[in-house]
Amino acid sequence: MGRQKIAITGGIATGKSTVASMFSRLGALILDADQVAREAVEPSSSCYPALREILEPFYFDQKDRLIRQKLREGIIHNPQLREKVNALLHPFILSAMEDTWKTMGIREPHVLVLFDIPLLFEIHFESHFQTIILVYVPPDLQIRRLMQRDGLTHEAAAKTLTMQWPIESKKSRAHILIDNSGSLENTWHQVRHVWRQLTGKEPHMEQEESR
Repeated sequence: MGRQKIAITGGIATGKSTVASMFSRLGALILDADQVAREAVEPSSSCYPALREILEPFYFDQKDRLIRQKLREGIIHNPQLREKVNALLHPFILSAMEDTWKTMGIREPHVLVLFDIPLLFEIHFESHFQTIILVYVPPDLQIRRLMQRDGLTHEAAAKTLTMQWPIESKKSRAHILIDNSGSLENTWHQVRHVWRQLTGKEPHMEQEESR
């Protein structure tokens, strides 16, 4: 099949992180967009000076570190601010992940590398990947899991879902689906199948058990 760029994504409360962890246990390298995003807003990052220019001083603490929670609240209520922050951070995040992907291609060319990008479709990055894996559960299950996980009312959970693309819209755009609405073993069965599909190799069961 040749080396290709592969993304794994999902929706809130679909269990994407669980599935990404399963791939990791089988030997895949997971490039975590959320982790890169956290690094991107650190004072040592090349993004930081530009971030200071577009954000008001109250978004930073006395040590000049970004107050992430305050920024999250700000971009929820201010679409223009969200666009500015996204325009700055998203290209940086993708570029950093691609640099790691290229390095791994030289160092360990046979390792399966997955770009873990929760908002892949929302930020229109799908064109950068040859294969997109979507971790899927039906919307009603997303709501139930959100209610259980975060202690939300049905109304609040349903409103939270509106902040992302509907999972059904993502489903129609993905190349590989992993249905995470059943048992853990059922999800494992699908992950092993996808592993074979992407690597042409049998998953090593001892890796699952030893990590």
